[in-house]
Amino acid sequence: MSYIDEIIIWKREEEKKRQHTTLDGGVYIDGKMIVFERRKVCDKFSIMLPSIWKRIPDELAKIKYPSEFRPQEILTSFDLSSNIGFTVFAQKMQKSTQDIAEQMQRVIHRAYPDYQIYSGGQLEKNEGTWFAFRSHALDSDLYNIMLVVKIHDMSIQGVFNCPYLAWPGWKKIVLQMWETIEEEKGGLG
Repeated sequence: MSYIDEIIIWKREEEKKRQHTTLDGGVYIDGKMIVFERRKVCDKFSIMLPSIWKRIPDELAKIKYPSEFRPQEILTSFDLSSNIGFTVFAQKMQKSTQDIAEQMQRVIHRAYPDYQIYSGGQLEKNEGTWFAFRSHALDSDLYNIMLVVKIHDMSIQGVFNCPYLAWPGWKKIVLQMWETIEEEKGGLG
């Protein structure tokens, strides 16, 4: 393959990324077009998620998330490299989402002082706060984004992770997904 061919291929990939950037129209990430659909999660809320992502089998969830405090529901890409998980808490939030997110950052830093924690922000449509951090896995580093969101009387904790080198394509998309969280009718019962 010549240098010119490589440039043409690179420009085509960049154009696909530029054209496909929304959940409604699909997103082009890692050389693949990803289509999104609204999915019910934890029988409490719905969110726009990649249509091809499936619930991770329990035996794999225990390996990927060895703590007993793993998310209640975890969805994963076909190759298991990117995951999103959610836990719904029954009690009302006594603190702001920002206070809880800051507390989570302190806990992570205390437990894993070598993890690099990045500043986050507030969701625009939902009452939520997020932050990111770089963690270590057996064979590579991971990019993680944590979320605390309040929807009516529901408290939801979300986590997304992907290979560290893939984060530039995923970060904006994950934040778009989290903005689509909506309470399901009958979701509080």
